[in-house]
Amino acid sequence: MESNNFLIIETEIGRYNFAREELLCTFERASSISIRDMGQGIFIANGFHELDGLAFVKRAGEVLGTAEQFSDISDVLLPEGKFYVRIIDANKCHGTSEEREIGQLLGGTGRVSFSDPDFVVLAYHLDKWYICAQKYSRNNIEKAKRKAPLRPFFSPVSMDPAFASFLINIGYFPDGSTLLDPFCGGGGILMEAGLKGYRVEGIDILNEMVIGARMNLKYFGIRGFSIIKTDFLEFQSDRKFDGIVTDFPYGKNSHISLERSEFYFRAAQKMSNLLQRGSRACIVTDNTENLDYFRNFFDIDIILPQKVHKSLTRYFTRMIKK
Repeated sequence: MESNNFLIIETEIGRYNFAREELLCTFERASSISIRDMGQGIFIANGFHELDGLAFVKRAGEVLGTAEQFSDISDVLLPEGKFYVRIIDANKCHGTSEEREIGQLLGGTGRVSFSDPDFVVLAYHLDKWYICAQKYSRNNIEKAKRKAPLRPFFSPVSMDPAFASFLINIGYFPDGSTLLDPFCGGGGILMEAGLKGYRVEGIDILNEMVIGARMNLKYFGIRGFSIIKTDFLEFQSDRKFDGIVTDFPYGKNSHISLERSEFYFRAAQKMSNLLQRGSRACIVTDNTENLDYFRNFFDIDIILPQKVHKSLTRYFTRMIKK
């Protein structure tokens, strides 16, 4: 395999299906870059793309060269500068004890530095050895700061920032889009969308949530948003939004007075009326039967289940306005 313009992407353990879909949406559908699944949550892309903001990517490295055998690693040329090595072995046959040996094979005598490296070498053992220079590493500290308990307004049912980010990413909305969350709660999805540079608007039926969502968005530096108190089913607007992203209400916190069938049908119809043909809606619901009410108005092309606990599975869904 040529080393030029290839990227090894390592994703979060246990989220492989979500990571795969996110990468496909971001690379192939957006940039005509193909993705190859190498197993164990590791992917190869035949091109570069911005990774910051992807929910389930841990780190990534530019492929400098490959080796069929361990001893052939010495043929890979590194850039100038100090470095250290990390092994990631999907085959579980090499470990950290061999990182020093790889460093020596790569000509690391006098160049290895853990305290002040110029770059990090990632040695991936997959179908063969891929020697990479690390190009991206996720900032877990910043993401942790946005978890629900650390926000000015806390809502226990707020979606984890990673899943909110994922829901937005699979929509791959154009830059500058205005996104609507019609059941915004404490504003967790709007917050992630705003941090990605989208214009955001929200609706909630509870005044407490509207006030709390405004607090949260202001706290994280998001400006120019609009959040109003109303029943989405009664919401009137002549405008069309560029996309809709929402976690549908369910359980004891839903505050839904209608029968489920009427609520979902009217919500689907309302969402359809607020979007142009071809626009996308990315939603989460607790039952795939709920999606049947959308099929008259939308084509559904992604459904990914996430088991939360014994009695709750959430379905992350992308749909396109007919």
